[in-house]
Formats: sequence, C-alpha cells, structure tokens
Amino acid sequence: MRRWGMAKIAVVSLGGAGTSIMREMLGIASDFDAYNVNERRTLKNARYFGYEEMEALAEELSGYDCIIFTAGLGSRSGDALVDLYGMLDGVRRLCFLVTPFYFEIERLMRSRAQLGKIMTEDFEGAVLTLNSLLRDMEEAEPSKSKLEKLVRRFDREVASLIVEMMQEVR
Repeated sequence: MRRWGMAKIAVVSLGGAGTSIMREMLGIASDFDAYNVNERRTLKNARYFGYEEMEALAEELSGYDCIIFTAGLGSRSGDALVDLYGMLDGVRRLCFLVTPFYFEIERLMRSRAQLGKIMTEDFEGAVLTLNSLLRDMEEAEPSKSKLEKLVRRFDREVASLIVEMMQEVR
C-alpha cells in the first residue's frame, strides 16, 4: 500500500471511461495504488478485478484512508460503482464521474438512477458530462476522429484534475 503524502490512497477505475482516465493518470503519476474494474485486464500497472469481484475488492480497499473513483455512468460500470461505493461507507470516497452524451437516452436515464444512489450528503467529487465535447466540435456534423481526439483531451484533463486533488488529500 503506497502513501501519497500522509494518507493511504487508492484510485479505482471502472469500465471504459474510468479505464481511459486511469491510463492518462498513470502517464502523469504512478505513486498511487491503482485498481481497475473491467470485463478484461486492460491496464498493466493496475490490480485487475472483474465485475463479479466487488466484495473482494471492497475488502482490499477497506484499509485505505481515501479511495478515488473514476467511472463512466449509464452502464455496468456505474452499477458496479454504486455497489462498491456502498460497501465502503467508512472510508473517504472521492468520485470523478462521467455522464453519457445527451442523445444516449437509455444510458443517460440509467446514469441518473446511479447518481441518485451515490449523491448523498457525504458525496465528494465531480460529475462531468461528455456533452461539453460537442460544443468543441468545429464541424456541423461531428467526425469520429475529431470526437475521439476531444475524448482523449477530456480524459487527460480529468486525469490531471484527479492527480491535483490527490495532493490535497491528507
């Protein structure tokens, strides 16, 4: 268990969006304990857990002072986050969550239900939306390559924000 300053901190990425942000974080800093929840192992420098292993992960994380979550909402990863978040009630939890695009109606509705379970009075963190990327599109019709570049930039910015926040956690 590594220490960042005085606190024992773990960062947990869930699903595709969380994994992409974690990948960017590992490019900025590597002096934190990284955990990845996904359908398959995709990060080299993170301990991997499958979605069916939330109880085992919660047990491992219970020894930390602070857990930082990064996840996209509206899918299986958001459901896993809700479960894991609830299992770690006695640990400080910071969340950096990403909601789907406004036109992904089913995922958007599912993300709102997930947020309703997480955003209690002790919630700390940020809820970010991918819709802001659409405003940065120059073309009337967004191109896939342009959107992919914007998503990568978004991931880097969120990763930088999380690394900065880690420095403030005591």
